[in-house]
Amino acid sequence: MKNFVSIFAPFVALVFFTACSDSDQYLYNEEDSVALQIHAEMTRTYEIESAESWDDQYPCIDNCSPQVKPSRVRADTVTSKDTLIFIGEITPNRQAHYREYYWTLDGEDFSNDMNFRKPVTKPGYHEICFVVTDHYGDTLRDTLKLWVSNPPVIESQGLIPAIGSQGLSPKEGITFAWHGYDPDSISKVFYKFEIQEPRGIRYTDDRNPKLYTVSHSILDTLIDTPYFTYWEDPGSYHQLENLKFYTWSVRAVNEFGQKSDSLIQGNFFTKGIRNEGGIQTFIRFSNESLYDRYYSNYHGKIHLDIQDSLSNLVVEHEIGLDTNQFVVSPLKPGKYKIIASLPKLTDFVPDTADATVLPGEIAIADTLRLLDTIPPSNKYLTPEGLLQDTDSLDFRDTLRFYFEDHGGDLRQEVLWNGQELRGYDRRNTLYSDDHTSDTILITLPKSYRSWTYQLLSISAYDYSGNLNSKTYVIRPSFERPEPESSSSSAKSSSSAGGKDD
Repeated sequence: MKNFVSIFAPFVALVFFTACSDSDQYLYNEEDSVALQIHAEMTRTYEIESAESWDDQYPCIDNCSPQVKPSRVRADTVTSKDTLIFIGEITPNRQAHYREYYWTLDGEDFSNDMNFRKPVTKPGYHEICFVVTDHYGDTLRDTLKLWVSNPPVIESQGLIPAIGSQGLSPKEGITFAWHGYDPDSISKVFYKFEIQEPRGIRYTDDRNPKLYTVSHSILDTLIDTPYFTYWEDPGSYHQLENLKFYTWSVRAVNEFGQKSDSLIQGNFFTKGIRNEGGIQTFIRFSNESLYDRYYSNYHGKIHLDIQDSLSNLVVEHEIGLDTNQFVVSPLKPGKYKIIASLPKLTDFVPDTADATVLPGEIAIADTLRLLDTIPPSNKYLTPEGLLQDTDSLDFRDTLRFYFEDHGGDLRQEVLWNGQELRGYDRRNTLYSDDHTSDTILITLPKSYRSWTYQLLSISAYDYSGNLNSKTYVIRPSFERPEPESSSSSAKSSSSAGGKDD
Protein backbone atom coordinates (compact mmCIF):
# COMPACT_ATOMS: atom_id res chain seq x y z
CA MET A 1 0.00 0.00 0.00
CA LYS A 2 2.82 2.42 0.86
CA ASN A 3 4.53 1.65 -2.42
CA PHE A 4 1.29 2.43 -4.33
CA VAL A 5 0.84 5.78 -2.58
CA SER A 6 4.44 6.74 -3.11
CA ILE A 7 4.13 6.03 -6.83
CA PHE A 8 0.69 7.72 -7.29
CA ALA A 9 1.43 10.92 -5.32
CA PRO A 10 3.94 12.43 -7.81
CA PHE A 11 1.46 11.73 -10.64
CA VAL A 12 -1.37 13.56 -8.87
CA ALA A 13 0.90 16.50 -8.12
CA LEU A 14 1.92 16.69 -11.78
CA VAL A 15 -1.70 16.68 -12.96
CA PHE A 16 -2.66 19.31 -10.39
CA PHE A 17 0.23 21.56 -11.43
CA THR A 18 -0.62 21.20 -15.09
CA ALA A 19 -4.30 22.01 -14.52
CA CYS A 20 -3.41 25.12 -12.58
CA SER A 21 -1.07 26.25 -15.34
CA ASP A 22 -3.71 25.70 -18.18
CA SER A 23 -6.46 27.57 -16.32
CA ASP A 24 -4.48 30.77 -16.52
CA GLN A 25 -5.24 30.81 -20.25
CA TYR A 26 -8.99 31.16 -19.52
CA LEU A 27 -8.76 34.00 -17.05
CA TYR A 28 -10.37 37.20 -18.44
CA ASN A 29 -7.78 39.87 -19.13
CA GLU A 30 -9.30 43.36 -19.13
CA GLU A 31 -6.46 44.65 -21.31
CA ASP A 32 -7.50 42.24 -24.09
CA SER A 33 -11.17 43.32 -24.00
CA VAL A 34 -12.82 45.39 -26.73
CA ALA A 35 -15.76 47.73 -26.12
CA LEU A 36 -19.03 46.08 -27.25
CA GLN A 37 -21.24 48.07 -29.63
CA ILE A 38 -24.69 47.26 -31.02
CA HIS A 39 -26.68 48.74 -33.88
CA ALA A 40 -30.27 48.20 -35.06
CA GLU A 41 -31.85 49.11 -38.40
CA MET A 42 -34.95 48.25 -40.44
CA THR A 43 -35.99 48.27 -44.07
CA ARG A 44 -39.06 47.28 -46.05
CA THR A 45 -39.24 43.80 -47.57
CA TYR A 46 -40.78 44.88 -50.87
CA GLU A 47 -37.98 47.42 -51.40
CA ILE A 48 -35.34 44.70 -51.13
CA GLU A 49 -37.28 42.33 -53.39
CA SER A 50 -37.87 45.00 -56.00
CA ALA A 51 -34.21 46.05 -55.98
CA GLU A 52 -33.02 42.47 -56.38
CA SER A 53 -35.44 41.76 -59.21
CA TRP A 54 -34.40 44.98 -60.94
CA ASP A 55 -30.73 43.97 -60.86
CA ASP A 56 -31.60 40.52 -62.20
CA GLN A 57 -33.51 41.95 -65.12
CA TYR A 58 -31.21 44.87 -65.87
CA PRO A 59 -27.64 44.04 -64.78
CA CYS A 60 -25.08 46.82 -64.76
CA ILE A 61 -22.88 46.60 -67.87
CA ASP A 62 -19.91 48.76 -68.92
CA ASN A 63 -20.14 52.27 -67.45
CA CYS A 64 -23.73 52.27 -66.25
CA SER A 65 -24.61 53.55 -62.80
CA PRO A 66 -25.26 50.82 -60.22
CA GLN A 67 -28.82 50.51 -58.95
CA VAL A 68 -29.59 52.29 -55.71
CA LYS A 69 -30.19 49.76 -52.96
CA PRO A 70 -33.01 50.32 -50.47
CA SER A 71 -31.92 52.36 -47.50
CA ARG A 72 -31.86 51.09 -43.95
CA VAL A 73 -33.50 53.44 -41.51
CA ARG A 74 -33.89 53.89 -37.75
CA ALA A 75 -37.29 55.61 -37.98
CA ASP A 76 -40.03 55.19 -40.53
CA THR A 77 -43.76 55.46 -41.19
CA VAL A 78 -45.40 52.39 -42.77
CA THR A 79 -48.80 50.82 -43.27
CA SER A 80 -50.18 47.76 -41.53
CA LYS A 81 -49.70 45.74 -44.74
CA ASP A 82 -45.96 46.41 -45.02
CA THR A 83 -43.59 43.63 -43.99
CA LEU A 84 -40.38 44.86 -42.40
CA ILE A 85 -36.90 43.39 -42.04
CA PHE A 86 -35.18 44.13 -38.72
CA ILE A 87 -31.38 43.89 -38.67
CA GLY A 88 -29.25 43.72 -35.53
CA GLU A 89 -25.46 44.02 -35.43
CA ILE A 90 -22.94 43.40 -32.62
CA THR A 91 -19.37 44.64 -33.14
CA PRO A 92 -16.69 43.56 -33.14
CA ASN A 93 -18.10 40.21 -34.16
CA ARG A 94 -15.15 37.90 -33.37
CA GLN A 95 -14.01 39.45 -30.10
CA ALA A 96 -17.52 40.16 -28.81
CA HIS A 97 -18.38 38.54 -25.49
CA TYR A 98 -22.13 38.60 -24.79
CA ARG A 99 -24.61 36.38 -23.03
CA GLU A 100 -27.85 36.92 -24.94
CA TYR A 101 -29.73 39.19 -27.33
CA TYR A 102 -33.42 39.72 -28.17
CA TRP A 103 -35.89 42.27 -29.56
CA THR A 104 -38.85 43.95 -27.87
CA LEU A 105 -41.87 45.78 -29.28
CA ASP A 106 -43.16 48.41 -26.85
CA GLY A 107 -41.51 46.49 -24.01
CA GLU A 108 -42.97 43.10 -25.01
CA ASP A 109 -41.03 40.17 -26.50
CA PHE A 110 -40.80 40.55 -30.26
CA SER A 111 -38.10 38.12 -31.53
CA ASN A 112 -35.04 36.12 -30.45
CA ASP A 113 -33.35 36.23 -33.89
CA MET A 114 -30.53 38.57 -34.84
CA ASN A 115 -32.19 39.38 -38.19
CA PHE A 116 -35.80 38.61 -38.99
CA ARG A 117 -38.80 39.58 -41.10
CA LYS A 118 -42.05 40.52 -39.42
CA PRO A 119 -44.97 42.94 -39.86
CA VAL A 120 -46.20 45.42 -37.29
CA THR A 121 -49.94 45.74 -37.79
CA LYS A 122 -51.12 47.69 -34.75
CA PRO A 123 -51.64 51.33 -35.80
CA GLY A 124 -49.88 54.11 -33.96
CA TYR A 125 -46.40 54.86 -32.59
CA HIS A 126 -44.08 51.97 -31.59
CA GLU A 127 -40.59 51.59 -30.14
CA ILE A 128 -38.68 48.50 -31.25
CA CYS A 129 -35.62 47.78 -29.12
CA PHE A 130 -32.60 45.55 -29.82
CA VAL A 131 -31.29 44.35 -26.41
CA VAL A 132 -27.89 42.70 -25.75
CA THR A 133 -26.48 41.52 -22.39
CA ASP A 134 -22.67 41.63 -22.39
CA HIS A 135 -20.05 39.52 -20.53
CA TYR A 136 -20.36 41.60 -17.34
CA GLY A 137 -24.17 41.37 -17.27
CA ASP A 138 -24.61 44.95 -18.46
CA THR A 139 -27.53 45.60 -20.81
CA LEU A 140 -27.08 47.52 -24.08
CA ARG A 141 -30.07 48.84 -26.03
CA ASP A 142 -30.63 50.40 -29.44
CA THR A 143 -34.13 51.67 -30.21
CA LEU A 144 -35.97 52.08 -33.52
CA LYS A 145 -39.01 54.33 -33.93
CA LEU A 146 -41.94 53.21 -36.06
CA TRP A 147 -45.28 54.78 -36.93
CA VAL A 148 -47.95 52.48 -38.41
CA SER A 149 -50.58 54.44 -40.30
CA ASN A 150 -54.31 53.75 -40.25
CA PRO A 151 -56.36 54.01 -43.43
CA PRO A 152 -58.06 57.41 -43.67
CA VAL A 153 -61.68 57.75 -42.58
CA ILE A 154 -64.48 59.36 -44.54
CA GLU A 155 -68.03 59.76 -43.21
CA SER A 156 -71.12 59.33 -45.37
CA GLN A 157 -73.33 61.54 -43.18
CA GLY A 158 -73.82 65.29 -43.44
CA LEU A 159 -73.08 65.60 -47.15
CA ILE A 160 -73.45 68.80 -49.12
CA PRO A 161 -75.43 68.73 -51.35
CA ALA A 162 -77.85 66.25 -49.80
CA ILE A 163 -78.69 63.16 -51.82
CA GLY A 164 -81.39 63.90 -54.39
CA SER A 165 -80.99 67.70 -54.20
CA GLN A 166 -82.93 69.57 -56.87
CA GLY A 167 -82.40 72.83 -58.70
CA LEU A 168 -78.60 73.17 -58.53
CA SER A 169 -77.31 75.70 -61.05
CA PRO A 170 -73.96 74.97 -62.74
CA LYS A 171 -73.66 78.63 -63.76
CA GLU A 172 -73.79 79.82 -60.14
CA GLY A 173 -71.32 77.26 -58.80
CA ILE A 174 -72.06 74.03 -56.90
CA THR A 175 -70.26 73.38 -53.60
CA PHE A 176 -69.59 69.84 -52.38
CA ALA A 177 -68.48 69.16 -48.79
CA TRP A 178 -67.91 66.09 -46.60
CA HIS A 179 -66.03 65.03 -43.49
CA GLY A 180 -62.78 63.05 -43.73
CA TYR A 181 -59.69 62.73 -41.56
CA ASP A 182 -56.64 60.66 -40.63
CA PRO A 183 -57.43 58.79 -37.36
CA ASP A 184 -53.84 58.75 -36.11
CA SER A 185 -52.66 62.09 -37.57
CA ILE A 186 -49.62 60.40 -39.10
CA SER A 187 -50.17 60.92 -42.81
CA LYS A 188 -51.57 63.56 -45.10
CA VAL A 189 -55.02 62.81 -46.52
CA PHE A 190 -56.14 63.43 -50.10
CA TYR A 191 -59.56 62.99 -51.71
CA LYS A 192 -60.39 61.48 -55.09
CA PHE A 193 -63.42 63.47 -56.24
CA GLU A 194 -65.57 62.53 -59.25
CA ILE A 195 -68.71 63.81 -60.97
CA GLN A 196 -70.39 61.48 -63.47
CA GLU A 197 -73.48 61.34 -65.67
CA PRO A 198 -75.00 57.83 -65.46
CA ARG A 199 -75.69 56.34 -68.86
CA GLY A 200 -76.91 52.86 -68.01
CA ILE A 201 -76.11 49.55 -66.47
CA ARG A 202 -74.43 46.43 -67.85
CA TYR A 203 -73.53 42.88 -66.90
CA THR A 204 -70.00 41.98 -65.96
CA ASP A 205 -68.14 40.18 -68.73
CA ASP A 206 -68.36 36.76 -67.07
CA ARG A 207 -72.15 36.94 -66.85
CA ASN A 208 -71.96 37.29 -63.10
CA PRO A 209 -75.33 38.45 -61.71
CA LYS A 210 -73.61 41.52 -60.26
CA LEU A 211 -74.23 44.59 -62.44
CA TYR A 212 -72.09 47.67 -62.81
CA THR A 213 -73.04 51.20 -63.81
CA VAL A 214 -71.91 52.77 -67.06
CA SER A 215 -71.22 56.48 -66.62
CA HIS A 216 -69.82 59.41 -68.51
CA SER A 217 -67.10 61.22 -66.55
CA ILE A 218 -67.57 64.96 -66.12
CA LEU A 219 -64.81 65.59 -63.57
CA ASP A 220 -62.12 63.43 -61.95
CA THR A 221 -59.58 65.14 -59.69
CA LEU A 222 -57.43 64.68 -56.57
CA ILE A 223 -57.67 67.41 -53.91
CA ASP A 224 -56.31 67.90 -50.39
CA THR A 225 -59.38 69.55 -48.86
CA PRO A 226 -62.73 67.98 -47.82
CA TYR A 227 -64.68 70.36 -50.04
CA PHE A 228 -64.83 71.34 -53.70
CA THR A 229 -66.69 73.98 -55.72
CA TYR A 230 -67.61 73.29 -59.32
CA TRP A 231 -67.66 76.31 -61.64
CA GLU A 232 -68.83 76.21 -65.22
CA ASP A 233 -65.99 76.39 -67.74
CA PRO A 234 -67.31 77.39 -71.18
CA GLY A 235 -64.12 76.15 -72.80
CA SER A 236 -64.37 72.65 -71.31
CA TYR A 237 -65.79 69.79 -73.33
CA HIS A 238 -67.14 68.07 -70.21
CA GLN A 239 -69.46 70.25 -68.18
CA LEU A 240 -72.75 70.07 -66.31
CA GLU A 241 -75.93 70.78 -68.25
CA ASN A 242 -79.36 71.95 -67.19
CA LEU A 243 -82.09 69.46 -66.21
CA LYS A 244 -79.77 66.49 -65.85
CA PHE A 245 -79.19 63.82 -63.22
CA TYR A 246 -75.60 63.49 -61.96
CA THR A 247 -73.79 61.40 -59.39
CA TRP A 248 -70.70 62.34 -57.38
CA SER A 249 -68.34 60.25 -55.29
CA VAL A 250 -65.42 60.77 -52.92
CA ARG A 251 -62.86 58.32 -51.52
CA ALA A 252 -60.09 59.30 -49.12
CA VAL A 253 -56.52 58.14 -49.72
CA ASN A 254 -53.38 58.93 -47.71
CA GLU A 255 -49.84 59.51 -48.92
CA PHE A 256 -49.05 55.79 -48.49
CA GLY A 257 -51.77 54.80 -50.95
CA GLN A 258 -54.18 53.51 -48.28
CA LYS A 259 -57.80 54.03 -49.25
CA SER A 260 -60.70 54.62 -46.91
CA ASP A 261 -62.97 51.62 -46.31
CA SER A 262 -66.06 53.67 -47.14
CA LEU A 263 -66.94 55.55 -50.31
CA ILE A 264 -69.21 58.59 -50.40
CA GLN A 265 -71.79 58.42 -53.17
CA GLY A 266 -74.29 61.20 -53.77
CA ASN A 267 -76.49 62.49 -56.57
CA PHE A 268 -78.25 65.69 -57.57
CA PHE A 269 -80.36 67.30 -60.29
CA THR A 270 -79.40 70.46 -62.11
CA LYS A 271 -81.74 73.40 -62.48
CA GLY A 272 -84.11 73.97 -65.38
CA ILE A 273 -84.57 77.25 -67.21
CA ARG A 274 -87.83 79.10 -67.96
CA ASN A 275 -89.65 76.97 -65.33
CA GLU A 276 -89.10 73.82 -67.41
CA GLY A 277 -88.72 70.44 -65.75
CA GLY A 278 -88.18 66.79 -66.61
CA ILE A 279 -88.84 63.16 -65.69
CA GLN A 280 -86.43 60.52 -64.46
CA THR A 281 -87.28 56.84 -64.23
CA PHE A 282 -85.61 53.44 -64.12
CA ILE A 283 -86.21 50.31 -66.22
CA ARG A 284 -85.78 46.69 -65.15
CA PHE A 285 -86.16 43.51 -67.24
CA SER A 286 -87.15 40.06 -66.08
CA ASN A 287 -84.44 38.90 -68.53
CA GLU A 288 -81.38 40.72 -67.18
CA SER A 289 -79.13 39.49 -69.99
CA LEU A 290 -80.73 42.20 -72.13
CA TYR A 291 -78.60 44.77 -70.29
CA ASP A 292 -75.67 43.61 -72.40
CA ARG A 293 -75.14 45.94 -75.33
CA TYR A 294 -74.29 42.93 -77.53
CA TYR A 295 -77.96 41.95 -77.71
CA SER A 296 -79.06 45.41 -78.85
CA ASN A 297 -78.17 44.39 -82.41
CA TYR A 298 -80.82 41.66 -82.30
CA HIS A 299 -83.43 42.85 -79.82
CA GLY A 300 -83.75 46.51 -80.74
CA LYS A 301 -84.24 49.35 -78.26
CA ILE A 302 -86.61 50.42 -75.52
CA HIS A 303 -89.43 52.57 -76.89
CA LEU A 304 -90.77 55.35 -74.66
CA ASP A 305 -93.98 57.31 -75.10
CA ILE A 306 -94.69 60.26 -72.79
CA GLN A 307 -98.26 61.46 -72.74
CA ASP A 308 -99.84 64.45 -71.05
CA SER A 309 -102.94 64.38 -68.85
CA LEU A 310 -105.16 64.30 -71.97
CA SER A 311 -103.30 61.24 -73.37
CA ASN A 312 -101.71 63.35 -76.09
CA LEU A 313 -98.26 62.15 -77.17
CA VAL A 314 -95.71 64.75 -76.03
CA VAL A 315 -92.40 62.94 -76.48
CA GLU A 316 -91.45 59.79 -78.38
CA HIS A 317 -88.03 58.49 -77.37
CA GLU A 318 -85.78 55.44 -77.78
CA ILE A 319 -82.95 54.28 -75.52
CA GLY A 320 -80.57 51.32 -75.68
CA LEU A 321 -81.14 48.06 -73.83
CA ASP A 322 -78.01 48.67 -71.76
CA THR A 323 -79.61 51.76 -70.19
CA ASN A 324 -81.57 51.25 -67.01
CA GLN A 325 -82.19 54.89 -66.14
CA PHE A 326 -82.94 58.00 -68.15
CA VAL A 327 -84.06 61.61 -67.91
CA VAL A 328 -86.44 63.16 -70.43
CA SER A 329 -86.36 66.97 -70.51
CA PRO A 330 -87.36 69.71 -70.98
CA LEU A 331 -91.04 69.32 -70.15
CA LYS A 332 -93.60 71.91 -69.11
CA PRO A 333 -95.00 71.64 -65.57
CA GLY A 334 -97.91 69.20 -65.40
CA LYS A 335 -98.93 65.54 -65.11
CA TYR A 336 -97.51 62.92 -67.45
CA LYS A 337 -97.67 59.18 -68.17
CA ILE A 338 -94.61 57.21 -69.33
CA ILE A 339 -95.12 54.02 -71.37
CA ALA A 340 -92.17 51.69 -71.98
CA SER A 341 -92.16 48.75 -74.41
CA LEU A 342 -89.85 46.45 -76.39
CA PRO A 343 -91.21 46.41 -79.96
CA LYS A 344 -88.97 43.53 -81.11
CA LEU A 345 -89.56 41.42 -78.01
CA THR A 346 -93.32 41.04 -77.90
CA ASP A 347 -93.25 38.56 -74.99
CA PHE A 348 -92.54 41.53 -72.72
CA VAL A 349 -95.63 43.33 -71.47
CA PRO A 350 -95.41 47.17 -71.66
CA ASP A 351 -95.42 49.04 -68.36
CA THR A 352 -96.57 52.55 -67.39
CA ALA A 353 -95.71 55.07 -64.67
CA ASP A 354 -97.13 58.47 -63.69
CA ALA A 355 -95.20 61.60 -62.77
CA THR A 356 -95.93 65.22 -61.90
CA VAL A 357 -93.40 67.76 -63.18
CA LEU A 358 -92.83 70.90 -61.09
CA PRO A 359 -91.20 74.12 -62.41
CA GLY A 360 -87.41 73.81 -62.62
CA GLU A 361 -87.28 70.29 -61.16
CA ILE A 362 -87.02 66.69 -62.37
CA ALA A 363 -89.79 64.37 -61.22
CA ILE A 364 -88.79 60.84 -60.18
CA ALA A 365 -91.26 58.27 -61.53
CA ASP A 366 -91.71 54.69 -60.38
CA THR A 367 -89.47 52.02 -61.89
CA LEU A 368 -90.79 50.58 -65.14
CA ARG A 369 -90.70 46.78 -65.08
CA LEU A 370 -90.84 44.94 -68.40
CA LEU A 371 -91.75 41.34 -67.61
CA ASP A 372 -91.81 38.22 -69.80
CA THR A 373 -94.07 35.40 -68.56
CA ILE A 374 -94.43 33.48 -71.85
CA PRO A 375 -92.38 30.24 -72.16
CA PRO A 376 -90.69 29.23 -75.44
CA SER A 377 -92.60 27.10 -77.95
CA ASN A 378 -91.30 23.69 -79.06
CA LYS A 379 -92.37 21.78 -82.20
CA TYR A 380 -91.04 18.94 -84.34
CA LEU A 381 -89.70 19.94 -87.76
CA THR A 382 -90.25 17.34 -90.50
CA PRO A 383 -87.63 16.64 -93.20
CA GLU A 384 -89.94 18.50 -95.58
CA GLY A 385 -89.73 21.62 -93.39
CA LEU A 386 -93.22 21.38 -91.88
CA LEU A 387 -93.92 22.04 -88.20
CA GLN A 388 -95.84 19.33 -86.35
CA ASP A 389 -97.26 19.60 -82.87
CA THR A 390 -97.05 15.87 -82.12
CA ASP A 391 -95.93 13.69 -79.23
CA SER A 392 -94.95 10.52 -81.14
CA LEU A 393 -92.11 10.23 -83.66
CA ASP A 394 -90.52 7.50 -85.73
CA PHE A 395 -86.86 6.80 -85.04
CA ARG A 396 -84.61 8.72 -87.42
CA ASP A 397 -80.88 9.22 -87.53
CA THR A 398 -81.47 12.99 -87.42
CA LEU A 399 -84.33 14.71 -85.64
CA ARG A 400 -85.02 18.44 -85.95
CA PHE A 401 -86.87 20.62 -83.45
CA TYR A 402 -87.94 24.22 -83.77
CA PHE A 403 -88.04 26.64 -80.82
CA GLU A 404 -89.43 30.13 -80.79
CA ASP A 405 -89.31 32.78 -78.07
CA HIS A 406 -89.86 36.53 -78.31
CA GLY A 407 -88.32 37.34 -74.95
CA GLY A 408 -84.61 36.92 -75.65
CA ASP A 409 -82.24 34.01 -76.06
CA LEU A 410 -82.95 30.51 -74.76
CA ARG A 411 -81.14 27.28 -73.96
CA GLN A 412 -82.10 23.61 -74.29
CA GLU A 413 -81.57 20.41 -72.33
CA VAL A 414 -81.99 16.97 -74.01
CA LEU A 415 -82.64 13.68 -72.19
CA TRP A 416 -82.82 10.15 -73.71
CA ASN A 417 -84.86 7.76 -71.51
CA GLY A 418 -84.34 10.08 -68.54
CA GLN A 419 -80.56 10.32 -68.94
CA GLU A 420 -78.52 13.13 -70.43
CA LEU A 421 -78.10 12.39 -74.10
CA ARG A 422 -74.47 11.64 -74.92
CA GLY A 423 -72.67 10.76 -78.13
CA TYR A 424 -74.97 12.82 -80.36
CA ASP A 425 -74.25 15.71 -82.69
CA ARG A 426 -75.85 19.05 -81.82
CA ARG A 427 -73.39 21.32 -83.55
CA ASN A 428 -75.84 22.39 -86.22
CA THR A 429 -77.76 25.01 -84.25
CA LEU A 430 -79.51 27.52 -86.49
CA TYR A 431 -80.61 30.90 -85.14
CA SER A 432 -82.96 33.19 -86.98
CA ASP A 433 -81.73 36.63 -88.02
CA ASP A 434 -83.44 38.33 -85.08
CA HIS A 435 -82.55 35.56 -82.56
CA THR A 436 -86.23 34.91 -81.81
CA SER A 437 -86.18 31.31 -83.09
CA ASP A 438 -83.74 28.42 -82.97
CA THR A 439 -83.55 25.08 -84.76
CA ILE A 440 -81.50 22.24 -83.32
CA LEU A 441 -80.53 19.05 -85.13
CA ILE A 442 -80.09 15.94 -82.98
CA THR A 443 -78.14 13.14 -84.67
CA LEU A 444 -78.72 9.85 -82.85
CA PRO A 445 -76.17 7.00 -82.92
CA LYS A 446 -77.38 3.92 -84.80
CA SER A 447 -76.89 1.91 -81.63
CA TYR A 448 -79.91 3.77 -80.21
CA ARG A 449 -82.23 1.83 -82.53
CA SER A 450 -84.52 -0.45 -80.54
CA TRP A 451 -87.59 -2.64 -80.92
CA THR A 452 -89.10 -0.97 -77.83
CA TYR A 453 -90.60 2.46 -77.25
CA GLN A 454 -88.11 5.08 -76.06
CA LEU A 455 -88.45 8.60 -74.63
CA LEU A 456 -86.81 11.83 -75.83
CA SER A 457 -87.33 14.79 -73.47
CA ILE A 458 -86.42 18.34 -74.46
CA SER A 459 -86.62 21.31 -72.08
CA ALA A 460 -86.28 24.88 -73.27
CA TYR A 461 -85.57 27.77 -70.86
CA ASP A 462 -85.61 31.46 -71.61
CA TYR A 463 -83.57 33.92 -69.55
CA SER A 464 -86.67 35.22 -67.78
CA GLY A 465 -87.02 31.84 -66.07
CA ASN A 466 -89.88 30.48 -68.20
CA LEU A 467 -89.75 26.73 -68.98
CA ASN A 468 -91.25 24.59 -71.74
CA SER A 469 -90.64 20.87 -71.22
CA LYS A 470 -91.92 18.29 -73.69
CA THR A 471 -91.42 14.52 -73.96
CA TYR A 472 -91.60 12.70 -77.31
CA VAL A 473 -92.31 8.98 -77.64
CA ILE A 474 -89.94 7.40 -80.16
CA ARG A 475 -91.66 4.47 -81.86
CA PRO A 476 -89.82 1.13 -82.21
CA SER A 477 -87.43 0.73 -85.11
CA PHE A 478 -87.97 -2.50 -87.09
CA GLU A 479 -84.39 -2.48 -88.29
CA ARG A 480 -82.04 -4.70 -86.30
CA PRO A 481 -79.61 -2.53 -84.27
CA GLU A 482 -76.04 -2.73 -85.47
CA PRO A 483 -73.69 -4.90 -83.36
CA GLU A 484 -71.69 -3.11 -80.69
CA SER A 485 -68.17 -2.21 -81.83
CA SER A 486 -66.70 -1.05 -78.54
CA SER A 487 -67.32 -0.99 -74.84
CA SER A 488 -68.18 2.71 -75.04
CA SER A 489 -71.01 2.09 -77.50
CA ALA A 490 -72.26 -0.69 -75.26
CA LYS A 491 -72.45 1.69 -72.33
CA SER A 492 -74.15 4.27 -74.51
CA SER A 493 -76.76 1.72 -75.67
CA SER A 494 -77.31 0.55 -72.11
CA SER A 495 -77.85 4.02 -70.77
CA ALA A 496 -80.28 4.75 -73.60
CA GLY A 497 -82.37 1.72 -72.79
CA GLY A 498 -81.58 0.02 -76.11
CA LYS A 499 -82.07 -3.72 -76.48
CA ASP A 500 -80.57 -6.08 -79.02
CA ASP A 501 -82.75 -9.15 -79.62
